[in-house]
Amino acid sequence: MIVRPFENGVEILAPAKLNLFLEITGKRADGYHDLESLMVTVDLHDTLTFHDDPSGQITLVCDDPSLPTGPENLVVKAAERLKAETRSNRGSRIALKKVIPAQAGLAGGSSDAAATLEGLNRLWNLNASPELLDQVAATVGSDVAFFRQGPCAVCRGRGEIVEAWPIFEPLHFVLICPPVGVSTADVYRNLVVPEAPRSIGPILEALEASDLGSLGRHLFNRLQPVAESLEPSLGALRDALALLADPSLDGSLMSGSGSAYFGLASDRDAAEDAARRLATLGLGRVRVVTCDP
Repeated sequence: MIVRPFENGVEILAPAKLNLFLEITGKRADGYHDLESLMVTVDLHDTLTFHDDPSGQITLVCDDPSLPTGPENLVVKAAERLKAETRSNRGSRIALKKVIPAQAGLAGGSSDAAATLEGLNRLWNLNASPELLDQVAATVGSDVAFFRQGPCAVCRGRGEIVEAWPIFEPLHFVLICPPVGVSTADVYRNLVVPEAPRSIGPILEALEASDLGSLGRHLFNRLQPVAESLEPSLGALRDALALLADPSLDGSLMSGSGSAYFGLASDRDAAEDAARRLATLGLGRVRVVTCDP
């Protein structure tokens, strides 16, 4: 995330994420699923601004009227958890400008929550340790902890166990976000846990070697077939990206529980070429995004 302090406040750019690999390794007693995922941040950002509020209240305004701004919002939840954990009496007026689409598998809400922990730690001069912020992040949502470790990490457990992973070269993607969303809860409800989970090893080896061809071949998402069965219109996006596989893209995949898809390109020019071709199909909003080391 990008932090921009200013007089009497803080602005933070909260990035979206892509899952390059996502396997389900088991079902937990608490109802969640254990997973293993390789995730990267990309330069598609929500923007949050934080101003101090002497009243001690946490208030959130958002330019997307469809999003709730009360205690159910992860931004408010993160702020209240941080206040409680640090026993702070400070408040904040938070403004959220949404760019990352909801129900797209890009974890915009989780990224906004991670940005809130960072922004309020600075705004309130808490000097909270990274370990404390990681602990709070894990209680707010499954993907929140990842955004404290980006740009690349392996996530395990329900997503809260995060191992930062090195990335040596920029990764360029074409991203397409359709007008329909997919419910994460519905996807997991219809998921069948595999008896023999796929190994994450080969894609990590490809990433370490900066071998884009191998990286593209090992892109994998256990949730993709489930999401496509729940929302059959997504098949058109999958097929459109598959048609661009040669020569523009090295591979393609749905991110998270959907509904966004991405294609891995050999370079920025190839990503932009794929974006131009996808845009003519009218399947959704198309962007070129990058993960920088």
